[in-house]
Amino acid sequence: NTRYVATITTGAQDPGGTALAANFVWTFTTAPAATVISTIPANGATAIAVNTEISATFSEAMNPATINAATFTLTGPGATPVTGTVTYAGNSATFTPTATLATGTLYMATITTGAKSPAGTALAASFAWTFTTASSPAVISAVPVNGALTASVNTPISATFSRAMNPVTINATTFTLTGPGVAPVAATVTYAGVTATLTPLAALATGASYTATITTGAKDPTGAALAANFVWTFTAAV
Repeated sequence: NTRYVATITTGAQDPGGTALAANFVWTFTTAPAATVISTIPANGATAIAVNTEISATFSEAMNPATINAATFTLTGPGATPVTGTVTYAGNSATFTPTATLATGTLYMATITTGAKSPAGTALAASFAWTFTTASSPAVISAVPVNGALTASVNTPISATFSRAMNPVTINATTFTLTGPGVAPVAATVTYAGVTATLTPLAALATGASYTATITTGAKDPTGAALAANFVWTFTAAV
C-alpha cells in the first residue's frame, strides 16, 4: 500500500550522445497487505463447542505453502500450545484440534506475518483473537435425592443433566449403582430427553445403603464431559 516514483533522467543518452529531452517519471502503488476479514469463532465469543474448528478468512487468496502449523496456532489454557492440523482452501485457513478442547477455557488463535499472498505480501501484523469454550455439562437433580433414607426398593434411579447428552455415552459403564457396600447392582441404563435412568433387575435390599455414580465418561454431543464424577447415596426403605 505504498506509492513509488520511478525516474529515468536526461543522463540516459543514445550512442550518438543525444539525451532524453526531459526526465521520464512514472508512479505506481503496491497492493495493500492481506488482512483477516472474519473468524470462526468470532473474537470474544463464549460458550463455544469443544469440538469446534477454528478458521480465518483472508481479504485475498494466500500462498497455501505459508498457511501451516507455524503461522496458524492455537494456545490455551494460557500459553499452552494446542496440537492440531492446518488446512487452506479458497480464502480460508482452518485449524482442527487433534482432541476436543477443554471446557470453560479461554483460547487464543494467532495468524502470524509468515502468512503471505502469492506475490509474497505478508499480513501487516500478526492477527490474534480469543474465544471461550462452553462449560461442562452437569447433573442438576437426582432420584432418589442424595441422602434419602426411605427410597423404595423397586424405584428406578435417575439423573437429570443440565443439557442434552450423547446417548452413546450414557450406559452401564458410565452410570452405575453399588450396594450394599461396593457390590455392583445388576441393572439396565436408558436415556431420554436430558435424563438417564438406571433400573435394577431385582428389588433392592431393605435398609441397605446404595451409591449411584455417573462418571466423566458421560459427554454431551460436542464431546464435553462432566467436570467430575457425580456421586450420590441413598438408603432403601425398611
